[in-house]
Amino acid sequence: MLKLELLDIYNQYLSEIESDNKSKYQEKNPGEYYRASSAGHCFKKHWYAINGYEGKEMDEKSKRLLRLGTIVHEDIEKAINWYSSQLSGDSSAFEYDVNFHTEYEILIKELNVMGSSDIVVVDSEKKACVLDIKTTHSYKWKMMFGRNREPKPSSMYELQLGTYALGVCHQENIKPEDISMYLVYYKKDDSLMRPVEVNNVWMDNAAEYWLTLKEVLDMVKEEADLPRDTLNVPVEQWECRYCQFEPICN
Repeated sequence: MLKLELLDIYNQYLSEIESDNKSKYQEKNPGEYYRASSAGHCFKKHWYAINGYEGKEMDEKSKRLLRLGTIVHEDIEKAINWYSSQLSGDSSAFEYDVNFHTEYEILIKELNVMGSSDIVVVDSEKKACVLDIKTTHSYKWKMMFGRNREPKPSSMYELQLGTYALGVCHQENIKPEDISMYLVYYKKDDSLMRPVEVNNVWMDNAAEYWLTLKEVLDMVKEEADLPRDTLNVPVEQWECRYCQFEPICN
């Protein structure tokens, strides 16, 4: 009887995608800049990554979950591009001319950081909106929007978004006060979506984070110079459980 090992095929496919994405990223950023998507993370994690260390491989379940998030991101970005094309030539839709960008690349050399924002909207009056999509599961959603909310939530998402907004300020010559920022949460269980506006102070917080990181890591010549349980190693204690460099970190 013919039997198709679909799970095995899909896992192999995802491994191939991961390898291809890694090669493309290394070509674009050959160990020169910190990753904006890792804003707020452990300083030593950044040091390992920028110095080309190989961490442990992601398990197959995590790859599938990550891919699900990627598919949602790509679909929403396609919707934005479709919406932009629908508006082409329609001057009545917005008060000013508006440009939509998906996978908007940012590079802030003075902070030594690069990355890409999911969605950036810029109008002719030099005002912008920066949006980052976050897929989440039901427990995370409940801790954010339910009755008994998490008392001290992580600020990594806000720092990441603030980093993207800083890049938009620099590259589009826009004042920080003329940028609005949103984290758009997508609940994977039932496809609920909820935007959360983020205060512009997170641009300042992001700049402070990257400046501190750069100052610290500029002084690190070898792994022993940055032992565990020193400044921001880790930033959050739970990070180590999910870090690809945990097996080699000491």
